[in-house]
Amino acid sequence: MASFEFTVDTTPMAQSVDSASRRLNNVTGAVTAMQAAVIACEIEASNKICRNVDIGFFELTKSQISQKAVVAENEMESKKITLLQLLKALDGIKRQMENDFHMITKRYAKLFGSLNKALENRIKELDRPATQLADIRKKMVFGKLKDDSSLMINISAEALPVAQTALSGKLKQKTREAMRTLSGYVEENHLYTDKVDNILLKNGNDFSAKSDQHFIPAIFFVADSLLNPNDCTENIFTPQVDVLQNTTPIVSELSRIQNDLNWMQLSTEEKERIYREFIVLCEKGQDEERLTRETVRLFKESVWENCKNELQ
Repeated sequence: MASFEFTVDTTPMAQSVDSASRRLNNVTGAVTAMQAAVIACEIEASNKICRNVDIGFFELTKSQISQKAVVAENEMESKKITLLQLLKALDGIKRQMENDFHMITKRYAKLFGSLNKALENRIKELDRPATQLADIRKKMVFGKLKDDSSLMINISAEALPVAQTALSGKLKQKTREAMRTLSGYVEENHLYTDKVDNILLKNGNDFSAKSDQHFIPAIFFVADSLLNPNDCTENIFTPQVDVLQNTTPIVSELSRIQNDLNWMQLSTEEKERIYREFIVLCEKGQDEERLTRETVRLFKESVWENCKNELQ
């Protein structure tokens, strides 16, 4: 049987298959890169959306809380003013009740004192002989026993050392009390002298024109500038009275030495006392309630200091 052999050149087909395989690999890589890019874009977009949602929710919550805080603060200030008014009313009622109590106590004490005196006089009138006998006994017997000199004469010789010791102890006790009293008086006088020396002028005996000193209150007011946020304005306020016709020299001198003054923060008690007085002034005013609340708020937010050193 005949056999046939054929030789077929598959080189073009192999090259075509290789080219198709390379292109398919490139397409696969492009699809994979596009998929990774799409996933990265989706992740970035989702993160951006989440951040924007979180920031918006935070700002909305913060705005609502701020509004509620302002409303609560205004309500608290109005309640505080009401409580201060009630406190003043209660103080007035308390003072009135104390005055009534003292007045009634004084009246009844005087009444019972007169009744006791009248009863004592009636008892003495009823038992006049017994009362006279008791008075004579008191003067003649007990009066001598109370006298230290008669006691030294009338006691027996055995009790004389004991009596002398007792009298000596009594004398020492009185001497000690007297010395304590004198010591307290000297100490009090010394403290009073120190306090007076601190508030009096050192050259109080010199009445010349050069030693004539006067104390004038002044206020250094520092506020933020409306034109430049990083700058501040300083003003000095002095009393507006008829005696001071020209306050320019005073303001100039205070402006010159204000940096050398010793400024110190006020204590909490002093701030609270000034705040109470300020509230009383606001209550006496005829301003609107909104203006009063705003004034109180600005007063609470302000900070002031006090000069502690003395000007010579």
